[in-house]
Amino acid sequence: MLLYVVSVVCNVALWQTVFWSLAPKVNLWIFPSYKSLEKKLKLEMNRNVSSTTCSIILSVLSWYVFLLRPDVSPKHVETDQPVVRFTVSIFLGHTISEILAMAYQGTLLEEKAMLCHHVSSLFSGYVGVRGKGFSYFVVMFLMSELSTPFVSLRESLYFTGKVKSKAYTINGYAMVVTFFLGRIAIIPYYWYHMYPHVVSGKVFQVGWDAAVTAIFLWTVLNILNIYWFYKMLRGALKHLISNKKN
Repeated sequence: MLLYVVSVVCNVALWQTVFWSLAPKVNLWIFPSYKSLEKKLKLEMNRNVSSTTCSIILSVLSWYVFLLRPDVSPKHVETDQPVVRFTVSIFLGHTISEILAMAYQGTLLEEKAMLCHHVSSLFSGYVGVRGKGFSYFVVMFLMSELSTPFVSLRESLYFTGKVKSKAYTINGYAMVVTFFLGRIAIIPYYWYHMYPHVVSGKVFQVGWDAAVTAIFLWTVLNILNIYWFYKMLRGALKHLISNKKN
């Protein structure tokens, strides 16, 4: 357990370094207009770089485990999987770093949905790092990071006045597709495999914290993701209708 705690602490330091030192350079290189933005927007774009970088790492690791590691399966609910715990430690470290960045930015209480998401992620991340079981389902939770790079890029393009660019449009469609694959399509698949463990009581035998995460927090995140996906679809449809009229 100590190894994973150290990993979490190191990741907090790493992602804070990315936020404060690397992100401004990356943003200035990609978006020259970054230097003329107000401080609050610059910090938001710095968060986007940090989130994008971390989500790419998490996506590669989680989808690799999901597709290529048969030892991590919905039936092996009590086995310890170091690769999953290590991946969760990266996620947990970044989530803590993200909350610190939001606090410094002054948007901690403004972004209520995001704060709710992060608080839920803190608890579920803690359960995942402890590694009491259900590694397969933890991996499915991490697979949702697939859409984060496109969500972050969309916001940065918006802040820098690229709303009417081709890049903004293409990225928007990519965001909708990856959001659906990583956060919506996986919902019924998750419950198909989780339901037998709920009925048999296995999820409660592993521990109350695992049960809260697997049932309650997953449901909360599902609701948030469905809400966000609904807003994305509305935006995409408006864009399509607008293009047809023009």
